[in-house]
Amino acid sequence: MNGIRSVLRKKVPSSTAIKVLRKVFAMPAPAARLLLNDISRPRKSHKSWISKVPWNNDWSGCWIGENVHKLNPAEIQSRVEAADVVLFNVHGGGFRIGTCTMYMDTNLAWINVLKEKYGLTVMIMSIDYRLAPEYRYPSPVEDVVRAYECLTQTMGVPGEKIVAIGDSAGAALILETLFITHDPSMFEIVTDDPEDSNASEGGSGGPVLSELPRPAGTVLVSPLVTDETTSESWRVNVEFDYISQHTAKVIKRDYFEPQDQDPDTPPESNRVLGIAKLQTGFQAFLSPNVLMYIGDKEVLRDDALDLAEKAEQDGVNWQTVVEDCVHDWFCVREVVKDHSILERADSIFADFVYRSVIQPRETEHALEALSFRRASEGLEVVLEDDEDDDEDDEVFHEAMTGTELSFDKAMMKKLDALGINDPDAKRSTLTVYV
Repeated sequence: MNGIRSVLRKKVPSSTAIKVLRKVFAMPAPAARLLLNDISRPRKSHKSWISKVPWNNDWSGCWIGENVHKLNPAEIQSRVEAADVVLFNVHGGGFRIGTCTMYMDTNLAWINVLKEKYGLTVMIMSIDYRLAPEYRYPSPVEDVVRAYECLTQTMGVPGEKIVAIGDSAGAALILETLFITHDPSMFEIVTDDPEDSNASEGGSGGPVLSELPRPAGTVLVSPLVTDETTSESWRVNVEFDYISQHTAKVIKRDYFEPQDQDPDTPPESNRVLGIAKLQTGFQAFLSPNVLMYIGDKEVLRDDALDLAEKAEQDGVNWQTVVEDCVHDWFCVREVVKDHSILERADSIFADFVYRSVIQPRETEHALEALSFRRASEGLEVVLEDDEDDDEDDEVFHEAMTGTELSFDKAMMKKLDALGINDPDAKRSTLTVYV
């Protein structure tokens, strides 16, 4: 164990990192947690970016943002309200391992690329949830649902400002959260201990949910969408990936199957990830924009691509990024040999967040400005019985629809931000409001 820890703490070739991760993921949960929690614990340079949130009857995890380490809850609320974007982040780890701070370098890369490319301020709400096998399905789902409810209802952050992010099992939890909260009447969430309505470690006590707003965008990184392992990518990629058939069996046993279930006896009604079984209805619960990262050499590839295809056919604006990498490469960056892949992926991420959150806002403001100009400019008071009414109307129409419409610099920038660059197109855009 100490040998594995020392290897992972150093910068090692991606091939070595994959081999070590394959061994770690196959370990019993306590041993795997001991290793990864030690290896992935925040470094000194990360500390000022983290504000831990212990269980507070709503959620637990941390806020990640610039110089948040000394902020009190009221100051955190102010920072969240002032931020351009809030990333709602759920970590992976096969439902068995992982923490809210396990991807700090990746989290900071997201914050920095959004600031550098678009000048955006970002806060990340990173969720800790109860882990298997101590807590099985649906306990982690309950925790993520409650955290999202806290963000949107208690803290009052509008969905238009949120991008939800999940990797691997975290992506599965994001998908289930979106599915459950789009129509809570279909579900009954209960705790492992029904007598404890407060569920001090994060249980729900049978909460009454209302429909929650969709995030503006959702980012799925190597999503786990089914517990089946029969796709072609499971056959051809198992030699490359660090997720193995053994790992899949351990996850299925620890997370889904009852404690008293004989592992050699198939359960009569096994709890499975149901998203992959859907054929339609994706628009009802998914964000209007979805970005998925997947590895061409990972075992989950085909099942994830099948989900993407069905969602696209259902009308979801879905973008998929495929690179020649293994599982969870966008978050677990140690497995990526070519760092230009990560730079490209981060740039795509920034574009997606801007397109999902900021561009709709700018579009709305630009159209409001155009409407205001139409209503308030070039007008003068005339008498009701003015004999020149008809002549004035003709002059006004000619002025507004002629070929020499003038735009001030501010309006030109707004139209340029909308992608309206052609002079004729700009005149046409204004004519809509005439």
